Amino acid sequence: MSINFNHNLSAALENISTLKHKEFMVNSLEELGKIKWQIVNCINSKFNTQHDLYNWIHYNEQDEVAYFLNEAGSNALNHDIIKKFHLWLGEQGFIIALEQESGFNALEVNEQKIRENEGAAFHFYRNCKSRIFFDNPEEAKIVFMEHKFL
Repeated sequence: MSINFNHNLSAALENISTLKHKEFMVNSLEELGKIKWQIVNCINSKFNTQHDLYNWIHYNEQDEVAYFLNEAGSNALNHDIIKKFHLWLGEQGFIIALEQESGFNALEVNEQKIRENEGAAFHFYRNCKSRIFFDNPEEAKIVFMEHKFL
């Protein structure tokens, strides 16, 4: 599915048949790792999956949860202040989102492959099986990953 600049949260919530929403406030860098593990543990517990943040370190791109949390998190840390993470759990999948303080032009970053050398976030977004979308592609403050089980 990869990047979809026309998708929105309402459609994604309907796609996964949303049951629950959780917010994880980021008050310090020390909390960031704990929050990412909490999200992984919530997903693993709900869906009996085996996501592991260390898969990102070992270049296991099949673990899209690990890749999204780490690539999006690294990108936001390099360019902005992370405000919070969101997790929506549904009957048919989940949505993870990272919210940052200021916006960026996701269309421009994608089209011009800007910052490609600083991280692999958009490379991952273009190639992942889950759907990546933004609250506003021209002034994105929230990056979403929708994963729907088939």
